[in-house]
Amino acid sequence: MSNLNDRRFDVMAIYRNVQLSFWTDNKVLDEFTPEDKYFYLYLLTNPHTNICGCYEISYKSMVDDTGYNKDTCIRLLERFEKVHNVIRFNSETKEVLILNWHKYNWSKSPKTLNGVESVVKHIKCAGFRDYLYKVMNCIANDEKPPEYDDKCVSEPCVVDIPDNDNELEVVKNVVDYLNAKCGTRYSYKTASTKKHIRARLKDGFTESDMLEVIDKKLAEWKGTQWEQYLRPETLFGAKFESYLNQKINTNESSMNDSYAMMNEWANGE
Repeated sequence: MSNLNDRRFDVMAIYRNVQLSFWTDNKVLDEFTPEDKYFYLYLLTNPHTNICGCYEISYKSMVDDTGYNKDTCIRLLERFEKVHNVIRFNSETKEVLILNWHKYNWSKSPKTLNGVESVVKHIKCAGFRDYLYKVMNCIANDEKPPEYDDKCVSEPCVVDIPDNDNELEVVKNVVDYLNAKCGTRYSYKTASTKKHIRARLKDGFTESDMLEVIDKKLAEWKGTQWEQYLRPETLFGAKFESYLNQKINTNESSMNDSYAMMNEWANGE
């Protein structure tokens, strides 16, 4: 994975810098309500943020993290896009683009721009991705970055990311291991399988992390009604990190977690 280390140095960051001038900025002082300030700080510092300033986040994550309901989160996203003009949000890909993020978080150093590029290429919305490539090029050449063109929002979103040989090898290794351990016949070429494993690689997890999750959930679910969920979209989905960090449970002790997981799936989270 030639670019994985570049991605990890930022994706695994434990803090985000917010300049003190945020609190004295005229726009914030004159236009932002207390609710606006809270939600904007959340958009700038939540665990899904990355070095490029464009990230995918679910409504469920926003609800769980902020305490707001889904309708309030949608209203605030629209307000920040249409009233404050500080973000763009693509409702199809669930990606947030923080406008002007580059002004405070990028430099023209090759290390920084290489790290940015390694994340930008995985952005699903073509408009967001193309815009950030233009900004990168301007910064590298000491030129003024362009303003975001809202016509980009209407461009189609590219959800299926072109195959990267190193990542595809990891996908194959993980699926082969799953099939060998669980007696299944999943294909590593399936778009959904590749998407979930790539997403975990993008988060900074490794092949060995995924094999560990397979072992843990196999030990926990084998011989139970949950054995049917020993599949890529479950193992490498949104609960992957909690699976990785859990102790190996007996079948009965994990039942409550399993029911909670089923409720999430039923609600489309």
